[in-house]
Amino acid sequence: MFTPQVVKAPTSADVALAAGVSRATVSFVLNDKPNSRVSDDTRHRVLEAARLLGYTPNTAARSLASGEAVAGLLVASSAADHGATVARALDALLARTVDDGIDALRHADTATTGAEAGQLWAKLRPEAVLAESARCDGEATEVLRLAGVRALIVHGTTAVDYAPSLVIPQRPFGGLAVEHLAALGHEHIVYLAPATPGPAAAERLAGARETAELLGVRLDVTHAAASARTLRDWAHGLRYDAHAPTAIAASDDGLAMAAIRALADAGLRAPADLSVVGADDHPGAADFLPRLSTITFDADALAGTLLDAFARMRAGERVELLEAPPVRLVARESSAAPAR
Repeated sequence: MFTPQVVKAPTSADVALAAGVSRATVSFVLNDKPNSRVSDDTRHRVLEAARLLGYTPNTAARSLASGEAVAGLLVASSAADHGATVARALDALLARTVDDGIDALRHADTATTGAEAGQLWAKLRPEAVLAESARCDGEATEVLRLAGVRALIVHGTTAVDYAPSLVIPQRPFGGLAVEHLAALGHEHIVYLAPATPGPAAAERLAGARETAELLGVRLDVTHAAASARTLRDWAHGLRYDAHAPTAIAASDDGLAMAAIRALADAGLRAPADLSVVGADDHPGAADFLPRLSTITFDADALAGTLLDAFARMRAGERVELLEAPPVRLVARESSAAPAR
């Protein structure tokens, strides 16, 4: 068991003494400075001494002294729900930075906006920042620029004119679900939206409505929580409705799976009685019964796009607009042609 103790942290001087070298040599080795002409044997002794002593560089102090960045990449957290696919892409981005040896962190504050947010992020002296456009406006961008941030990308549903933008459209999530169901022959669809929809959910509903109108499909809207219990009465009502819809498009997979469970409690089956399509490709969607059809995009590809953009910006290249990968349908067992 780890027992905390009040002890003096080892310093570079301690490493130098243990390895029998100068502090300058320790600095050359631990900072991996080029052209330092340190032999492999000396480098090994320094690294082994640092490991045995438990020495880690004080990056904050080094940053204050040199003006260099502490964190390679800072991802600003968000109070808004941008959808599970976007969240998965940001998680993949942070994981990729670790794999590439880049220091990265997620900032916990979710409420501060504008210049105040820029000041909070700048205190950590990041080299690059990724933040949502709703929080990082032109004033925040200027604060970060003056603080020495070399790469900044803001993300949202539309581009901005004060910083490089990652556009993450949400309307195609709803539109493609309706398009898929209409192609199967469904003419009456109900769209399940969250009880308190955030920006992403509102955009997905708008996309579903636009596509339904374009294709001449009837689209009803029901707001509900992602719980079979809250959908039970609604599902029972479908069983005795002669004009009930034949398909359900849900704003996310959580709602879709809750709907399937509520339908089962009402004696209805998916897709025999109603087809169901979700969104975001929840990790459990492929193992659900029936396996859930869903709408998503390649989160790993988006993480790679962001890493590439940050690398180009740090190298001095101009970046203006990035686009998320196109959404795609993952067709599984929960959607089929309507029973005749």
